[in-house]
Amino acid sequence: MNDFFTDLDTDLHGTKKTPYISQNIEKPIQKPSPVRIEKNISIQKSLVERKIESRPSQNSLSTREKSPVTGNNRIQEVREQMMEAGVVVIVFKVDEKTKALLGHLKLETRGFVYPDEVREIHKMVIKKARASYEDTVKDIPDIEEKDLLKIIRRDLELFLVAKIERNPMIIPIIIYV
Repeated sequence: MNDFFTDLDTDLHGTKKTPYISQNIEKPIQKPSPVRIEKNISIQKSLVERKIESRPSQNSLSTREKSPVTGNNRIQEVREQMMEAGVVVIVFKVDEKTKALLGHLKLETRGFVYPDEVREIHKMVIKKARASYEDTVKDIPDIEEKDLLKIIRRDLELFLVAKIERNPMIIPIIIYV
């Protein structure tokens, strides 16, 4: 064990290294030279200039928004939807063999409802989500999970737009037990 620490204290050439602390000598502070500072500043300025040049102008942004949906536009649309109407996450615990719901649904919302509306609207959302899940599984017992999630999402979107005139991002999650 002692050899292990000895090996750590020696460099590749076998000379023993001693830390500055054990010698009670302060580590020398190396001040950068003025030439080096100027070089760093000029590099930083050139990086900033490149970033500014690479940014699209306002005119190009408006043409980009009119173009077909790209990855960046989709991200921007999703963020705007979350900002305006919030997010709803619904977690279903499901028996893997029978596809029956186990226990209560877990509902998490952010930026979706006002504090005085929370209980009433959460109850309605949970009731609608449970009904949507059970009806879909009853009608199509061998439905794939991704299709089931799409149906639940669509049903809840229509329900929420009709009831409270908001269109939050809805994220249903199924956990098989």
